[in-house]
Amino acid sequence: MRKATITGIGSYAPEQEIPNSYFNDLLGEDVDTWLRQNVNITTRRWCTEDESVADLCEAAARQAIGEAGLEPGDIDLVILSTDTPEYVSPSTASVIQDRLGLKNAGTFDLNTACAGFVTAMDVAAKYIAADERYQHILVIGGYAMSKYLNKHDKKTV
Repeated sequence: MRKATITGIGSYAPEQEIPNSYFNDLLGEDVDTWLRQNVNITTRRWCTEDESVADLCEAAARQAIGEAGLEPGDIDLVILSTDTPEYVSPSTASVIQDRLGLKNAGTFDLNTACAGFVTAMDVAAKYIAADERYQHILVIGGYAMSKYLNKHDKKTV
């Protein structure tokens, strides 16, 4: 039986970095101390108004494909896990397929929230094991929840 191997890795986070102190000032109370002590959060990355989950995924995908030494035509399938998709339809994976010119790749999105990326990796490994037509699968986990959060709501930001 064939086994999947990871041949390239890419990552990208939004450029805009917001420290906890920003929320202390905005909310008028000390959230920094609680965040540091309980969940080890000191800062977070926040999408700008004109930045989307597809932008994040595209940058990471380009890096992963390059690191793997592949060309766009080598990719057989794109599995993209997100719970903040670019659109309801078409899939964000198909947006990435178009942006990167992955002319031979099938596409689909998975939404399993926090477990999304590991679920997508598991699905990709099963495709590789079960079907020899799949040689190179691009697995992407993308998250742009900051686009939907209210900075004034202490419970979510």
